[in-house]
Amino acid sequence: MKLKKFIIGTLIIAGGSIISAENIITWETLGNELDSEGNDYHIERYTILADEPYDGVAFCQTKTATRPVDPADTLIEILPGYYLIKSPKFLTAVPNDSVVIDLWKNKSFRFHLFLPDGMHLVKDGKPIPAKVVRKRLTSFPEQWVNPKNGDDFMTYGDEAYLINDSLKSSYRSTPYNQIPTLKSIALQENKVDSKELVISPINIEQIEDDRTDYWQASIKDGKITIKTNSEYPEIIAESLKRRIKESADENGLVPEVEIEDWSDFPYRGFMLDVARNFLPKEDVKVVIDQMSKYGLNILHFHLGEDEAWRMEIPSLPELTQVGGHRGYTLTDDVPFLKGIYSGDGNPDSHTVANGFYNVNDFIEILKYADSKGVKVIPEFDTPGHSRAAIRSMEWRAKHNGDDSYRLIEDGDTSKYRTAQDFYDNLMNPALEGPYKFWDTVFDDVIAIYNKAGVPLLAINVGGDEVPKNAWDGSAAVHKLMKEKGLTSQNELHAYFVERLAKIAKEKGIKIAGWQEVALNHSTEYDSVVAPVTYGVNSWTKGGKENSKKMAEKGYNVILSNVDYLYFDHHYSGHPEEPGMWWGGILTEFTPLNATIDTLMPADSLTQSKIIGISAHLFGETIRDFGMVKRYVFPRILGLAERAHNSHSTLTEKEYFGIITEEMPTWDEEGINFFVRQPGIIEEEGIIFMNEPYGLGEIRYTIDGSEPDRSSEMYQQPLKVEDYKEIRAKHFIGNSESSTSILYKTK
Repeated sequence: MKLKKFIIGTLIIAGGSIISAENIITWETLGNELDSEGNDYHIERYTILADEPYDGVAFCQTKTATRPVDPADTLIEILPGYYLIKSPKFLTAVPNDSVVIDLWKNKSFRFHLFLPDGMHLVKDGKPIPAKVVRKRLTSFPEQWVNPKNGDDFMTYGDEAYLINDSLKSSYRSTPYNQIPTLKSIALQENKVDSKELVISPINIEQIEDDRTDYWQASIKDGKITIKTNSEYPEIIAESLKRRIKESADENGLVPEVEIEDWSDFPYRGFMLDVARNFLPKEDVKVVIDQMSKYGLNILHFHLGEDEAWRMEIPSLPELTQVGGHRGYTLTDDVPFLKGIYSGDGNPDSHTVANGFYNVNDFIEILKYADSKGVKVIPEFDTPGHSRAAIRSMEWRAKHNGDDSYRLIEDGDTSKYRTAQDFYDNLMNPALEGPYKFWDTVFDDVIAIYNKAGVPLLAINVGGDEVPKNAWDGSAAVHKLMKEKGLTSQNELHAYFVERLAKIAKEKGIKIAGWQEVALNHSTEYDSVVAPVTYGVNSWTKGGKENSKKMAEKGYNVILSNVDYLYFDHHYSGHPEEPGMWWGGILTEFTPLNATIDTLMPADSLTQSKIIGISAHLFGETIRDFGMVKRYVFPRILGLAERAHNSHSTLTEKEYFGIITEEMPTWDEEGINFFVRQPGIIEEEGIIFMNEPYGLGEIRYTIDGSEPDRSSEMYQQPLKVEDYKEIRAKHFIGNSESSTSILYKTK
């Protein structure tokens, strides 16, 4: 995962395990302040109501400098991002008597992603579920405005009003030219019945052509003919049927047409991270459906990480028996991982913290993806991001007596911190255990794909974010470096990746990875690794030069830039908006602007090494499938357009019109999506509200309370006397916006 700290996001109200009203943990932020030296901080308050005495309160949250306000209370870091509060007040708690714990936290509270989650009580070393309530983040400006420098990322009602006015678009797709837009459309005068067309047989002819997924289509005299070189001609046919349905006029007619089209990229990808927080196979199938609908053909499936291992490897059952579950523990000598991000402390509960795909589940996913024209590339990150594998193999060694798969060295005194603050997540490249481990994992993955009868394009080995001083305290590493003449950590990292590449080559498969596997290595290394590497994700912010360097060295490049294509980032700076922040704000327009010339300006020969583009949805902030859909829609339209057409096509005005056009269909399909917040202005004592789509309804309050679907509906300008603040939300079907606020005096 590419970020600088653990980031935790949750729903504002609810979350955690709700089993009764007897145990309740209520969280709130009291506002940002300045200390006597002018440094900003804030206080977070936990109010605990329990039905009996307890030992502690555990929670997950972004790691930052934190201390209890009351010196009698203590805070224990179980894992970076998972904490335990202990207090003598807990031991004497009585029913219906609240205990208040205040935590001082460095810096100002800014966004939804800094909320705590995974809260539960602890008694006798075991987790006790509790109902979790998080109070509103936008009750007063001091909750989100930085008092030190005045930073205020909120989009207020009057600002939203101007934005909405500028976005409104009457543009709608022309016949057959929905996203992804086609290369050539020649409409004819004669019209035919669309309903008859979509049920009529299609004549498909396989042809040869050098272009990717090339196809021609002719609709004439009520018949459809398709000529294509695609290995999935039935997907081309389904795509055309969708275009026919969506192009019908009010009488159900569509014009006859001649179409010619192809994709600029063979790799049109989407990465789904289920390692951080799990999604069942039914949800993954929905993702695959939508990928196929919009012409995306590679599911980069992020399965092995620090926080979990989600794919059964039959030869190493501990990977999912231990690595597929998270819960409350102060020690690693348990058959599950320490909690982080989410859950209720119970490693067996049905939360996104727990779960994995057994072999049959995974084969089912592979076959389903293949039926939709989507290939699946599994990813298990290494040598970093490997805590789940490390802990699982330690359990195997201790409890099953097999230490041949151990991934770390006894007595290693290396001290490091990863980008996510881990200090124990690196496999040791000087041991033979990691290579035996990956040899076994590769064999089992290959066998599963063979059993499914689908191609394995590559196994993504990650290879990213190895921190400085990673193996400085390892005696085995010092010995290996001396034997091999290695002079730096970078060369040691390269040694590890090169050995994995050789293992893959011996098995007749390829690897893939993040840009670190291809950057700043020797010519000798590149000559071995590049030919065995299917593709490299170029991810860094503004990474134009990195992409160019890798292409010039012979690597196939997949454009994956965080500032354009990381769908786990927030849509706006509104405090309620979930998502990451470190790569910037990603609006619905950002992926549309990810053209090949923007992300890697170079000559055509160098650009020819770009095999595709991929968006990425990392899972730290995901708590349910609804959040996945909201992160992806409507951004998926921009991704699909750029994956199919690498250069600029639609204007932003046209694109926004197509988004508006698609929203009713998404709602019918059960897809919730991002909705822009409504605008609110006051002019001469009259309140005006607006929204940019011409869909749904605006609901508002004038008493400072949070608007919901039962609040007053805005229908016309209104006069409001003596208000302090007006709040409004925009609802479209089952989707809703963040809350807009207009203060009488902002």
